Amino acid sequence: MPARRPDADLRPMLATPGRPPAGPGWAVEFKWDGVRAIVDVDTAGEVHLTSRNGNDVTGGYPDLVPGLPIAEPLVLDAEIVALDAGGRPDFGLLQNRMHVRNPPAALRAEVPVQLYVFDVLRVGERSLVRETYDDRREVLLGLGLADRPRIAVPPSTVDVPPAQMLDVAREHGLEGIVAKRRTSRYEPGRRAASWIKTALFTTREVVLGGWTPGQGRRGAMGSLLLGAYDAAGDLHYLGNVGSGFSEAALRTLRGRLEELRRDDDPFVSGVPREHARGVRWVEPRLVGEVEYRTLTHDARLRHSVWRGLRPDRDPREVVLDGAFARAPLASYGVRAAPRDRSSRDTASRDTASRDTASRDTASQESAAEVRAATSDELAALDTMRRKGIWEVAGQELALTNLDKVLFPGRDGGPSVTKRDFVRYHARVAPHLLPYLRGRPVNMQRFPDGVGRQGFWQKEVPVHAPDWVTRWRYPDADPGDVQDYVVVDSTATLVWLANLAAVELHPWTSALPDVHRPTWALIDIDPGPRTTFDDVLAVARLYRAALEHLGVTAAPKVTGKRGVQIWVPVTPGPGFAETRGWVEKVSKAVGRMVPEMISWEWHTDRRGGRMRLDHTQNVINKTLVAPFSARPAAGAPVSMTLTWEELDDPGLRPDRWTVATALDRLDAVGDPMLPLVGRDQVLPPL
Repeated sequence: MPARRPDADLRPMLATPGRPPAGPGWAVEFKWDGVRAIVDVDTAGEVHLTSRNGNDVTGGYPDLVPGLPIAEPLVLDAEIVALDAGGRPDFGLLQNRMHVRNPPAALRAEVPVQLYVFDVLRVGERSLVRETYDDRREVLLGLGLADRPRIAVPPSTVDVPPAQMLDVAREHGLEGIVAKRRTSRYEPGRRAASWIKTALFTTREVVLGGWTPGQGRRGAMGSLLLGAYDAAGDLHYLGNVGSGFSEAALRTLRGRLEELRRDDDPFVSGVPREHARGVRWVEPRLVGEVEYRTLTHDARLRHSVWRGLRPDRDPREVVLDGAFARAPLASYGVRAAPRDRSSRDTASRDTASRDTASRDTASQESAAEVRAATSDELAALDTMRRKGIWEVAGQELALTNLDKVLFPGRDGGPSVTKRDFVRYHARVAPHLLPYLRGRPVNMQRFPDGVGRQGFWQKEVPVHAPDWVTRWRYPDADPGDVQDYVVVDSTATLVWLANLAAVELHPWTSALPDVHRPTWALIDIDPGPRTTFDDVLAVARLYRAALEHLGVTAAPKVTGKRGVQIWVPVTPGPGFAETRGWVEKVSKAVGRMVPEMISWEWHTDRRGGRMRLDHTQNVINKTLVAPFSARPAAGAPVSMTLTWEELDDPGLRPDRWTVATALDRLDAVGDPMLPLVGRDQVLPPL
């Protein structure tokens, strides 16, 4: 047999999930709801079909092979699909073929398949992976594949907006669309932002970890227990599925699962007791696909329907991603307590209670788990030209405009460039990340420098790297922000600095239950007539009130004019309770100095006085994170304090900058860090 060419072993390029992109320069194809295949026609005319995870599946689809040999060797990217009676791709129908090698003629006649070819990677000796989408498309259309049996080249539309094409897909009952940038190259094995897929319903690949017996006609099997892996290689429970099975699927699954029986629970996060009764545990070697409507607050699949097994997927490819609140579990430092695998009681403990029990130690360990950029990495940054690729904290980042001034100098001091800001984020990561990890983050960006108008961004940019953790807010209203960034690594902080994300605002609630705050916030918001001495006087009154109540808290200067006080809260009460508690304490403090305080919402009605703002205690209302920069000259940062420092006559709200903050942290540490994840029940008032 002729030698295989390097291109024949390429992994397919993958699309990034997202909304249909706006603007010109996109081609749109429909999603076909089948299984991906790289097709290699070698110099002898022999055909090889390789699945996404590198398995040879040629023997499973002999009916596709006769249409492929042509006059010259080829490497193609394609989808194997089965069509229903209405001519629409049907993944459930394809399931009858996916597990059968050398299928009999009767099965091939009952479930005919087609090959939808949408990209070409090589023709003869010419590799096209570095050529543009438009150029590859022109070559593909010139091959004459559409004239061959069981082969189709699906349409690509360049003159209709992707959002409009999504409506067309909806009208025809298709899975969705893939928008591809027309100037993009083919990036083998990479999930790239130049291909954006938008599904009309949500599907999820899952690893099977167990099953429960059924009753009556469903005696073979009641439901499957589903999971996905975190970055540390641990399997986490995502819920179960008990609908969508055909009788044939039930028989096939039962037989395959029986072969994988094991005695203990494979899920490191454990399975709730109500879901663990009567479970038959299995080795997590099978991958399936489910369709689901939404997620519960504890990151479990809701209203899931079984779609079928995915033999073309490796279980280790099925990972927790940005669509799931549980996605950051391992990287946040929220680690499940070690379990005695022989203890059934321990194996069935609820994940949420164990996460709460481990929060104290996890939060203290979080800083140690994150490393700042090394001296060698920083030296490489310093020698980099205006732009380039920087390898830091295990990732490669494309940095741009490094010499652009983001912050003007203060009091005759030097200006702060993007390079300086990137360097600060790379060094401050161990101190900043404990306040961000495990939480959605809102950001205020100033790509033209803080002297120009900035803007707030919540939605994760479509061009975000694959390794940036995303979280989908299941309760978002249509048209609102859906996908938030979760900042869980030094590399992500550097990526944000390159975006000129100057201010970082974490949610006060943590994943997976964003409806239960872990911080109560007190915001002393100065007015035009308020001096910083006035702010400090009120902050000291809060100090006395909290001490009287026996409540642990810590203050910080904002980097601008104010002071904020962060109060750790045991997750349990909702935002209404924490907001009401902060309001009562603030009203008591305000009665001590009524001449300084206004309770008016509108700033123009406050008479220049400060406001004690309790209204920040609402889901997705945020304050600037400790050690985050502020958009002002000199790049001041918000700095945590001890209570005693409120009496320091030299204290100023913008005393520390990106140039001096790390010196302070090296000298005195972070007084607020012991409060991260601390359990504290707010006392009644």
